[in-house]
Amino acid sequence: MRKIEFAELGGGPVVDGNGVRITGRCYKGPVRVGDFFTEARCGGGKFDVALKVSAVVYHGEFFNEMVKGQSAEIVLTGNGFERVTAGVRLRGLMP
Repeated sequence: MRKIEFAELGGGPVVDGNGVRITGRCYKGPVRVGDFFTEARCGGGKFDVALKVSAVVYHGEFFNEMVKGQSAEIVLTGNGFERVTAGVRLRGLMP
C-alpha cells in the first residue's frame, strides 16, 4: 500500500465548478493523477472525503505525479471538496 499526503500551503483553495484547486506540498507519495484522498484534517477536525486528483500542475505545466517534498498545485474533484480549507492536510492510502 502507498500512503499519500498533501498539505495546502498557498493562499487558500479556489473552488472551480464542482472541484477545487489548491497549492501545497507532497509529504508522502508520490501523489499521482487518479489517486484518491480519503481524509481531510483541518482546524475543525478530521473528515471523510473522496477526492480524486484530476491534475498536478507545476509552473503552469501538467504532470502525472508529484514526489515527496515537491510543491505544486493539484486539482481535486469528488465528494467533500467543501472540506478543503486553508491549511488542510489530505491523506489517502493507495493499493
